[in-house]
This record gives sequence, structure tokens and C-alpha cells, in this order.
Amino acid sequence: MAFLNPLFLFGLFAAGIPLLIHLWSRRQAVTVDFSSLMFLVAAHRQNVRRLQLKQLLILLLRMLIVALLALALARPFLTLGLPLAAVRAKTDVVIILDNSYSMKYEDVDGVWFDKAKTLAIDVLRSLRYGDSSSLILMSDIPHPVFRQLTPDIENVISEVQKANLSYRSTHIQPSIEFAHEILTESTQQNKEIYIISDFTQNGWDKMNIIPNRSGARIVLLPVNTGSRHNTNIEDIQTSHQLIGVDLPLHLRVSIKNHSDANIDQTTLTLFVGDQKTNTRTFSVAAGESIMTTITQTLSTPGTQTGYFALTDDRLNTDNRRYFSYTSLGEIRVLCVSEKAEYLLLALNPLASDQTSVAQAKPSMIQPIACSPSEFETYPLEDFDVVLLADMPKISAKSNTQLREFIRQGKDIIVLASDSDTLTWLPVQFGELITWQIPQQVSDIEETHPIFEIFSENVFSGQYGPRFYEAWQVIPTTDSTVIAKYGDDTPFLIERREGNSHILLYNCGLQQQQNENELLLNPYFLPLIQHSVLYVMYNRTQKNIIVGDTYVASYPQNPGGSAWIKHVESLDEHDRVAVPIAEDGTMRFETTERPGLYQVDVQTKDRLIRDFFAVNTAAEEANLTQIPIKQASKLVDAQAEITIANGKLDTEALDIKRHGREIWGELLVLAVCLLLLEGYLSNRASTSNARET
Repeated sequence: MAFLNPLFLFGLFAAGIPLLIHLWSRRQAVTVDFSSLMFLVAAHRQNVRRLQLKQLLILLLRMLIVALLALALARPFLTLGLPLAAVRAKTDVVIILDNSYSMKYEDVDGVWFDKAKTLAIDVLRSLRYGDSSSLILMSDIPHPVFRQLTPDIENVISEVQKANLSYRSTHIQPSIEFAHEILTESTQQNKEIYIISDFTQNGWDKMNIIPNRSGARIVLLPVNTGSRHNTNIEDIQTSHQLIGVDLPLHLRVSIKNHSDANIDQTTLTLFVGDQKTNTRTFSVAAGESIMTTITQTLSTPGTQTGYFALTDDRLNTDNRRYFSYTSLGEIRVLCVSEKAEYLLLALNPLASDQTSVAQAKPSMIQPIACSPSEFETYPLEDFDVVLLADMPKISAKSNTQLREFIRQGKDIIVLASDSDTLTWLPVQFGELITWQIPQQVSDIEETHPIFEIFSENVFSGQYGPRFYEAWQVIPTTDSTVIAKYGDDTPFLIERREGNSHILLYNCGLQQQQNENELLLNPYFLPLIQHSVLYVMYNRTQKNIIVGDTYVASYPQNPGGSAWIKHVESLDEHDRVAVPIAEDGTMRFETTERPGLYQVDVQTKDRLIRDFFAVNTAAEEANLTQIPIKQASKLVDAQAEITIANGKLDTEALDIKRHGREIWGELLVLAVCLLLLEGYLSNRASTSNARET
């Protein structure tokens, strides 16, 4: 037996009210002295016993009447096992159909998703006239095909047949909660939730027990219980974040064998653009993760795209992983210093005799020399970065020119300029510090892109540069200290202003005795080169997961539009216009398909073309199944249905839907008992009157 309105069962406590009234109103016997009436007393005692039995029966009837009324309001219904429950009750069903990409796995019996749709249709065909149903497609988010229950079962069946797999991972909880929300509106006796899934462990991780707030009978229908064999590409990592033209780039590819058997031979192929550039063949033990490194040199600046592909297996969705990286090149740098030749040599050894952009040879960094006296009138429109080293006081005209340079979103690197008039610097300068015992840079954010190529503690080691002078500086509130000297004096500070990036090194290039040694140190060249690459580095995350939002900045076209299309789309018109906000930010949320996406932004003078990559979530490739008993406990599943040869035992399913409400019968019984109680109460009152 179950109850549709179980809260009314609290009304059973009201059955004790007649008992309390009886105990409260019971009369106490009074002793009266009288002459001997022995035979009269014996007769009276016999009448009193009979009267007490009647009153006890009336009390029990009253308590039973109240209890029956409370039970009737709770709407009880009889279920399987009782003769009165032989009537099939109306049923509301919500089907949760797993369409995460792991359901594309193909075993000897076919694709899991096809089997799941067959089971869902079997459940729906077991429904009858008067029943209702709904359908939720489940991945890491619920996709309700019907947000409410519908009596049109054939329409639900049609939607199941048309359902497609997604490229998302699995998360069971949101879909279960949505199903309960749908069924809380149901008034039927039978409410059922069917979860049809491969029940991979990752979809159930970090999940607490979900309360069954709709009171539904929950049934778990696994599509497979056999062994699983799958390999996937889990991740691609670069050896460093700052990727420059003609610099070797190491791509570290992580591969995992999720099978319980060894894989003797599989092939990993690298495609850059549309060209196959590298192939590796290897073996992987059961459950083993391996990492292989492929070195690639990018010869042209701009966004470079490609993908890695594994040999086909039973689940091919996770056998390909795309990438999109920006290679930095042809960066035009204006070096302003009395010793600009040292900067030219560090940034590009072939540029020492160049004095104009026109003379610059193709290279990763194209530096041009400029003296401090020439800088005031030097045109900056052809440059991406201005590097100021050991500058004297900067004139107001030069400061205005630099402010306009920053406003255009371009970048500045400064080595030891103490001009307080430069309000765009990331610090306020104090007094000059002179150290008798030279300092080294010992506190470094080692994961920072500028320092990631250096070994740990290399700047504080035997061959690290020594410094005898620096400035007392107070970083501004919007700046970040990247590295410090041994006495906690800031060494490298950065600040963002709009799209412009400003770096300040708290040191100079002086080479006199007892001054700084940075210029002649072997780490100077990679340090200054990576500083230039860093300020030009596009921090847009170009490698995202299916379902993530792609965010990019296009300050050149605020209020305009970006046109985005999937690269593999053959239709040139198959592209989406995405608005660019007034601050230049563009957000693209329709990333439901893995692959490479092309972004076109038309500015006033040129077309900006960029790319980003979307990949499937790696954790979905692990097909390890959660134990069904554990899953049942998490969702409060109470029923088990037999699946034989991919077919559902619909007869057993239908038997569980038998039941009958008996609140009407309880009300009739309560009325009958009420009449009986009235009759007995009237007889008892008459008897009391006669005795009196």
C-alpha cells in the first residue's frame, strides 16, 4: 500500500482525541452511607459492567472513524499482490535517455545509443490510453524534449527515434532533478523515471544521494554490462606558452588505454593544416597512460591549426584532438637607448645594422634602434613594441606620444626609468638603492610565460646576474610583481591598461664597475626576447571543450560583428554572426561540435581572420561502469526490470503498474461506523436515563 497524500497521515494522531475526552469526562464513584441493600448492589454492578463495555465500544468506534477519515484524505492505493489491486492504474513516465558521446561506442550487438533508443521505445509502447510521458536527453546538461508530461505517446516515440548523440560528457544529477520537477506536477498513482545509459563512472562522480522528491519509481536500464575497449587522446600540451616563428615547439601528447587488454600497435598521426607531418606507432598496456613528444617548427606568424589522430577503434569520437596556437613573428620593436646596439643584438643578432623598418629582414623580432634625442620626433605608428632602456627624463611631448601608443593598445617595456611624470608606469619611484653585497633575483613566479623556459633557481644560482643598484619602488594597485630581488625589492612589474601591456624592469644596462651585470649575462638574450613575446602574447584561450564559451577581444571593431563557421562545413554560407560588445569582447556559445572554427572580423582597413579549437571532454572516454547497486542507492532506484537480448520485459513492467485507490471505500466504511456509533450512543443514553 502507498499514499498519494502522505502528509494527511499525521491526522491519525487525531484518533486519540476521543480517548482524551473520555478520560477527562469519566465520573468518579461517590460513597454514600445507607442501610443494607446487598441484593440491589449486586444487580447494579452487573448493569455497570454492561454499560462500561458499551462505552468502550463507542470509544473505539469514534477513534476508528477519525483514523479512517485521515487515511481517506491521504489517498491510499493498493499495489501488486492484493486481489483488490488487479486494476491497472494510470501512469506518468519520464525517460532519461543518455546521449553523451560515450554512447556512440559500438560493440558486437551494435551502437549503444541505438540499443538505448530501442529500450526507450519499449517503455513507451507499454503505456496505455490515459498515460502520459516526457523525454529528457541527458549529457552534462539536461535537454528536455518535452518540459511537461504529454498524453501524445506517439509523438514522444517519434522524438526518441529522431534523437541524436551529442559530443558532451555525462553528468546524471541535473537530469534526475529535472525529471523529479516534471513529475511533481503529476496527480497519478504511478510515477516512473527510466534512466537508460551506459552508466560510466565519470557521470556519477562527486554526486550525493538525490532525494526522490516526486515519489517516482526509478528504474535503471544499462545498455551494456560486458567489457569495454577504448583508447583516446587525453591532452595536448606545448613545451612553452610563448610560441615564436622558427623556434622549435615541442607538442606533448597524452594517450590513455582504457581497456583491460593490451594494445599491441596503434598509430598517432599529426596533421598541421591539411598536411600530414608526423606519424608515431607504439603499444600501450592495459590501463596505461603514455606521453609522446613531437617537435614542430612553425615557419609563419599567425594562428597555426591542426590535429592529432589515433587509429580507429570502437569509439572514434575521442580519437582526434584539435589544436590552435598563435606563433609570434615579425614583431616590430623600437629600441630607445644610448646602448641600443646591445638590444638589437639580443632581440635579433642579424639586426645590428638596421635603422629603419624598411631595412628589417624577416625574423621573429624586428628591432630598430633609436637614440633618446631622436625619440621625441620618431614616428611610432609602424611599431608594435617600444623598449626604453636607461632613459633620462622623458619630455612632455614624448610622454604624449607614448600615451597615444598605449591608447592604440600597443605595448611598452621599460628598463630603469625613474620619471615620476610617466603616470602609465606600474610603480612610483623612490630613492636609488645601492647594495654593497650584490643582489640576485631569487623570488620568481616560475610558471610565468617569461620565466617558464628557465631552469628552477637559475637566476639565483652561480651563473645568475648580480645587481648593485635598483630603485625603491611602490607598485600601483593595478599592477603585479612577477619577480623580486633577495631583499624583496621588486625586480619585474607588469601592468595592463586597456589592451596595452606595460613591463618595468627595476634595473638598467650600465656596465661600469659595481653596477648591474644583466647586459653581459647569458640569460639576458632569452629574457629580453621572451619579454617582447610576452607583451605580444594573445591570452585568448583558443583550445576549449565542447559546451564552453569562446571569448575573444577585438578592440578594432567595437559594436561590430564576428562571423564564425566550422572549418569542416562545406557550405560557405553556413556561418553565424556574433555581435562584438562595445568594449570589444566577443562571446560565442554554440560550441557543440568538436573541430576547428574560423573567425572573421572585418575592420575599417583589413580582414582579421583567426581560429580556435573545440575538443571533447577527455574523462568521457573512460567507459568504466559504476556498479548498478551503487547507482541505485544514489538515485533511490527501487525497481529492476529484466532485459533479454536487448528487449525489455514489458509484461513485468506492466504488472508493477497495477493498483487501486481505496479512499472511497474508507469513506463508506467511516460513514457506516458513524451510523453504528450513533445508534450505540443513543441506546447507551436511553439505558442511563432508565437507571436514573
